[in-house]
Amino acid sequence: MSDEIDNLRKSGEIPFRPYARLISVLGDQLISDKWIGVIELVKNSYDADAEKVDVVFKDYDTNQVPQTIEIRDNGIGMTKTDVLQKWMKPATPHKLNKKKKGDKRFTNKKRVMQGDKGVGRFAIYKLGNYVELFTKTEDSEEVHLTLDFAIYADDSFEDTGHVDKYLDEIKNKWEVNEISNEIQGEGTLLRISKLRNSWKYQDLKKLSNAFYRMMPPSLPGVKHSTDFEIDLIWNDKVYNEQYFALEKLMDVAPFYFEGSVSTKGILDVEYKSLSREKSFSIDLFNLNDENLKAYDIINYSPYKDQFIEIDENSKKPILSKNHPNVGSFIFFYYGFDLKGNELSREDVKKLRETSVYLFRDNVRVYPYGEIGDDWLGFSKLRAEKKASETFSYNDLIGFVFITQGDNPDLRDSADREGLMNVDGKKDDFISLVSTSIKVMKAEVDVDKQKLKIEREKAINSLDQTYKVAYEDLRQIIDKEEIKQDELIKKASKLVKASDDLVKKAKSDVEITVELAGTGMAIEKATHDTMSLITRLRLNLDDMVKKVEGNEVDKEELIEFLKDLQQSLEFIYDELTVLSPLFRKARKNRTNVSIKEVAQRVEKYFKRDLLKDISFKIVGEDFTVYTNTGLVLQTLLNLMDNSIYWLRHSDTKDKEIVLSLDSDENSFVFADSGIGIDNDLKELVFSEFFSRKSDGRGLGLYIAKELLNRIGAVISVEDSDRILPGANIKVKFKE
Repeated sequence: MSDEIDNLRKSGEIPFRPYARLISVLGDQLISDKWIGVIELVKNSYDADAEKVDVVFKDYDTNQVPQTIEIRDNGIGMTKTDVLQKWMKPATPHKLNKKKKGDKRFTNKKRVMQGDKGVGRFAIYKLGNYVELFTKTEDSEEVHLTLDFAIYADDSFEDTGHVDKYLDEIKNKWEVNEISNEIQGEGTLLRISKLRNSWKYQDLKKLSNAFYRMMPPSLPGVKHSTDFEIDLIWNDKVYNEQYFALEKLMDVAPFYFEGSVSTKGILDVEYKSLSREKSFSIDLFNLNDENLKAYDIINYSPYKDQFIEIDENSKKPILSKNHPNVGSFIFFYYGFDLKGNELSREDVKKLRETSVYLFRDNVRVYPYGEIGDDWLGFSKLRAEKKASETFSYNDLIGFVFITQGDNPDLRDSADREGLMNVDGKKDDFISLVSTSIKVMKAEVDVDKQKLKIEREKAINSLDQTYKVAYEDLRQIIDKEEIKQDELIKKASKLVKASDDLVKKAKSDVEITVELAGTGMAIEKATHDTMSLITRLRLNLDDMVKKVEGNEVDKEELIEFLKDLQQSLEFIYDELTVLSPLFRKARKNRTNVSIKEVAQRVEKYFKRDLLKDISFKIVGEDFTVYTNTGLVLQTLLNLMDNSIYWLRHSDTKDKEIVLSLDSDENSFVFADSGIGIDNDLKELVFSEFFSRKSDGRGLGLYIAKELLNRIGAVISVEDSDRILPGANIKVKFKE
């Protein structure tokens, strides 16, 4: 009768009535694996102010008795009311409401409560089907609760005859023990059997490391609970194998970077290496900030993709949103040089098992930092962009700290697989963390490049030693009084072979440098030319359609042909400018006018210069006896660098000046951009060093190598600066 009445109704109200298998969804499917299941239950002990937690694997030495897992703590425990009115009511707002009341989110031991969703307890379902809960407070009697999850659900794909019930149809047994059976004093015991996962003794190593990394290591100014101890016990024996302490690696890290990002996006950092220390700030959301430009952050993909868009009118980059409101956070990073000697082979192996970890209120947020979890996108970035632009997880240990108070929107997802992406806040946060690491990488690159230069100086010294030894040996061989003809013959052959090998190696390097420089110039020309040809093809296709349909008049056709002529002239000029770079042309030496080559370069970059950059040549021209390609390559690289950094400068008067000095046979190429930091003056001419986010670090290095061949010297000019930005001086032999 009631069904007939329901069929006649057109409206009404109805509550959700979940099936009991909802517990399976919450426990088994939301908790990713058995490791997270154990960790979640241990975190509950932390919230209960436990000082000691035992995770016990029982009866794993026999097949006669069912194996069990026990998690026992000496926390504050629960009363009967707590068990019946809170623990047995999933998604209880109890902890969340306490957090909303400010100070009440702290436990009696001043720990910040980790849980707030009221579903973490279902991690027990991930571990086993049968659960016994024993708990008591200091002043209450022991409560014993039994849960048999086999009644709740059968998620196998076989028909086992299981009858699905509604959640409210299943009754769970509980009792109060006047005499405690398990708990003395206060605390909680979870005994889990009919286990859903297999466990081996070797698994304890991973669990031990996970428990150790649940709390941060010793870090400057970071206070965390030291009164929380976890013991692993296997068949009544405490697991004593020592976990690997991260402090061992941190103590030998040659690069250290600590700092914070404020709510307003101010990055305050301190960098330390074995050779220097440096402190500075960057306003990450002020595109005119000098340090933001110096580190080329605006072109760093994680920052650019998240925070930058191109203004439709000015075509310039602008912030795509207001300051991301993720709250402030702090960080500590330790960088390593895997090519150095500070790490043993075993240390390198351990380093590869670490990562960048995230902590909320000094308790680990999973899975960030787990092996294989690319939460910062480093692996993807290194694969898609430039590998040298960022660290890998193999040469960096990091610790990032957020709090519930400062970062209320960075909350755990229900599946314990990281943060929820509330209104894109997680993406904003990860981009800011990645950007801070990018800044550290830039400083580490400076130190690594300086070390490389020192090594090259040592190699050059060895080269000179070789030359002296070679000459001494040759002179001895040339002496007539030596009679061992066969020895002399073989020694002469060895000397000649060594000398030929060195000459061949130098020749190969010279050819490689030439080809690399030519390739870089052609790459730009090809990009510009292909863009123009693409536009021409579209316009040509459109014009063909109009001609076929008799839809074009004479004036429109003439205008199109003029545009076509100008475009073809541009392509011809591009290729003409580059012709001296080819190897055949480089063999032709002549008196090269610096001014004429500079004018050719000006023509090559005319589209860039016509926008908002002025270029002028001052001083008296002079000639250098060399090939045109050498001078052209040098000026092309200098012009390309100046234009790039002027584009990232907020100066209104964007200028480039080439100042010629015929008396000294030198010139200074200067711009009004952001200039070159003192730490970088020796490094900018090194191979593979660049502050451009997409730079290769070859331009100035190639220029230096080419100039060295004719005895010319390139350097950063400090004394006679022409403009406030970069001033590069090239001095030729007189």
